Amino acid sequence: MTAAADTEPEDAPSKSKMPFILSAVLLIAGLGLGYFGMSSGLLPMTDHATEEETAPVKASDLPDVVFVTIPTIMVTMPPGAHHEHLRFSAQVEVKSQYQEDVEFLMPRIQDLMNGYLRALKAEDIEGVGAIFEIRLQLFRRIIMVVGQGKVNGLLVTEFLLK
Repeated sequence: MTAAADTEPEDAPSKSKMPFILSAVLLIAGLGLGYFGMSSGLLPMTDHATEEETAPVKASDLPDVVFVTIPTIMVTMPPGAHHEHLRFSAQVEVKSQYQEDVEFLMPRIQDLMNGYLRALKAEDIEGVGAIFEIRLQLFRRIIMVVGQGKVNGLLVTEFLLK
């Protein structure tokens, strides 16, 4: 053999095993913390349901509410929109003792919904989170018409862009 083959180059850096050891230690620590969190209940990813939680819901346990249907509203989209029409329908969640009040005020609710939906710009309707903002604004306006404490929520049942 030659002398050049027997000697290793002195300039080559020696590979450190420190990153491998550090990765192994962090992996073991992470596994240990994960096991501790799961077994102690700090991470609620296991199903430890009691009999009370799995019991079927009784009708007497449900809140005393009714759903009043708002007739479907068709709105022509503003110029520059990607769609021609918006078809919107919803239901109002009402405490049962106020059902007749809300049904009596339904023409006003429809009027405010028509006015609000027609005043929106195309980007307001076609945006990513549009339905959430529209629901919030309409619910706020319904409360102003019906009165505070009578309406629990607005459930959008149809939001269709054609």
